[in-house]
Amino acid sequence: MMFGSIVVSGMQMIANCGYNTRNVTIASLALSIGIGFTQTPAIFKIFPDLIKNVFAENCVAVVFIVAMVLNIILPKEEEE
Repeated sequence: MMFGSIVVSGMQMIANCGYNTRNVTIASLALSIGIGFTQTPAIFKIFPDLIKNVFAENCVAVVFIVAMVLNIILPKEEEE
């Protein structure tokens, strides 16, 4: 129930911002990469212990970082 509430809250936040291509791309890529990285923790074996401890088991941290980076680098859409 708790995780379902979190998902619905996230969907409401995206709906308030608008379902444009940029927002959907950021949300879908961040979730895909974040969940994918936690499913293959061997990716993190080349990183220092601090990075491994924070990101290898924590999907939320990976999703947050990916979403922040995508928000910065993807061009903003001009409103008409």
